[in-house]
Amino acid sequence: MNKHFIVFLSMLSLATFSNAQVAINTDGTLPDNSAMLDVKSTSQGLLIPRMTMVQRNNIAGPATGLMVFQTDNTPGFYHNSGTPASPAWILSGNGASWGLNGNSGTSATSNFIGTTDNVPLSFRVNNQKAGAIEINTSNTSLGYNSLNANVGGNSNVAFGFNALLSNDYGDANCAIGSYALAYNTSGNSNTAAGYAALANNTYGGICTAVGEYALCNNISGYGNSSVGASSLYSNTTGGSNIAFGYNALYHNIDGSFNTAIGYSTLSNNRSNSRSVAIGYNAMEYADSRSTGRITYNTAIGYEALKGSNIAINNTGQWNTAIGYHSMLNNTSGSGNTAAGVSSLLANTTGSNNAVYGGNTLATNTTGQENAAFGNWAMELNQTGNYNTACGSHSLRSNTTGYYNTALGYHALYTNTTGSNNTGIGEYAFPTSTATSNWTGIGSNVGSSLSINNSVELGNTSVTRIQGQVPMSLYSDERIKDNIVANVPGLDFILKLRPVTYNLNIHRQNEILYKGQKNTEDWTGKYDIEKIRMTGFIAQEVAKASAEIGYDFNGVDKPETADGLYSLRYTEFVMPLVKAVQELNEKIVIQESAIMELKQINERLRVQNEQLLQFMNRTGNSSSE
Repeated sequence: MNKHFIVFLSMLSLATFSNAQVAINTDGTLPDNSAMLDVKSTSQGLLIPRMTMVQRNNIAGPATGLMVFQTDNTPGFYHNSGTPASPAWILSGNGASWGLNGNSGTSATSNFIGTTDNVPLSFRVNNQKAGAIEINTSNTSLGYNSLNANVGGNSNVAFGFNALLSNDYGDANCAIGSYALAYNTSGNSNTAAGYAALANNTYGGICTAVGEYALCNNISGYGNSSVGASSLYSNTTGGSNIAFGYNALYHNIDGSFNTAIGYSTLSNNRSNSRSVAIGYNAMEYADSRSTGRITYNTAIGYEALKGSNIAINNTGQWNTAIGYHSMLNNTSGSGNTAAGVSSLLANTTGSNNAVYGGNTLATNTTGQENAAFGNWAMELNQTGNYNTACGSHSLRSNTTGYYNTALGYHALYTNTTGSNNTGIGEYAFPTSTATSNWTGIGSNVGSSLSINNSVELGNTSVTRIQGQVPMSLYSDERIKDNIVANVPGLDFILKLRPVTYNLNIHRQNEILYKGQKNTEDWTGKYDIEKIRMTGFIAQEVAKASAEIGYDFNGVDKPETADGLYSLRYTEFVMPLVKAVQELNEKIVIQESAIMELKQINERLRVQNEQLLQFMNRTGNSSSE
């Protein structure tokens, strides 16, 4: 009898049968109620059939769940997870398993979860695709329904619930976050990190979206970069945009080539292109028109070029604003350049202004074609046009004046409504607020006595004004009317009293500036008081001309009682010339009288000689 059969019979004799259950043991215990077959031993195990892979595959109609031990290729326990007609042999274990509560004693080099053949590692949740690591397509996904519809897309990475859910042929995409790139189908080279980042993209490519809802509605836009929650949220077809910050370029739909960096920058822009906004709320209310255009606007700074909160009103173009609140309220003003804290702060419609410095043209609203350089330059200007200010506080008080030019610290500082003024030099300004067509050159030039249509050179300390040639004045006959030769000569000149004197500029400065400026001292400021001067007393000249009824324009009388008289010494040339002419006439008359006397004398001499000759002849005749 066969040895194996004898062993089987001996074991069977020890088995106890109860209710169709079988127990195989050596102690006679009954089988467990839950087991059809209860095998018990403390010294031996259960040995199932051992065979090669070829032998396993040759089993005819293997039952579902049939188990064998395969001895070659990848040895281990295999069970048929398919059907007898379509068997699917699955490796059940290789001597080690991963527990639900973790493992210990594992080796980092030999223990792993994965496949040992060229088959993707797949993950499922609720029997739905939840991740895969693929070799042939280079796709990697982890998350419920991630890369669920992929057909031919390669080199994609999807991490998160529904990440790259609809992708079919898109390549080289990276989606991290729930719904990231969820509806992408054929878009390539996109990177999305954050909840619903690039969620609606279908075939747009080369986009980067980082943050919740970043580029959420992009469909076909190319080359966009969005970092920040809801940045470029509404973009659908716009391309080559850069948005960094919460809500940056939020409403942009089809605008392209825009750069927005900062919280809500360019957030209302919809279709305009080529704008640059950097800083918190910079250009926040940018033009929201639906038919886009190129704006060429650049805003750098906290709320720079923020604009009216009615976005459609902000139609300005070609503006550059740099600095905190620079051009904060601009609406339709165009062609402006502003650099500095609060520069062009209140500007709304003013255009073609160029400003540099803190608070420059800060209150300007509609003024245009102004140029201001220096802190507080033209700070209070509102509607004045065509002004140029260079220097801290230059033209600071101007409101409506136009065509003014100020160069220097506090130049034309007090002017408000005056126009056509030129002030060059430190504190070069009249103390009047409405002087027009005034020109002053020099430090502290201008005073309370400065008047319209005048030119002033230097301050009260100037001791010499010189040049290579004398000043030339227009004197053409064609520009002179009512010409009358009635200039007095000797009558006026003889009334003048030339004197020598010392100039007291301490007193002069008190009268001119009234403590408003020119209060600082410097070396040599009062040296002019040491110089012995020659001239006239203006009041005496005015009195002399009045006495003879001469309307002499060589005396400038003050417009106020406390003002200073001044003289135009060149105007003295005409009465001096007339005096010389009058003297010449007298000389001519005298010379004519002398000539007549000489002629009479000559006639008398001739007559004398003739008389002597006659007398001589008469005397000779008598002697004979």
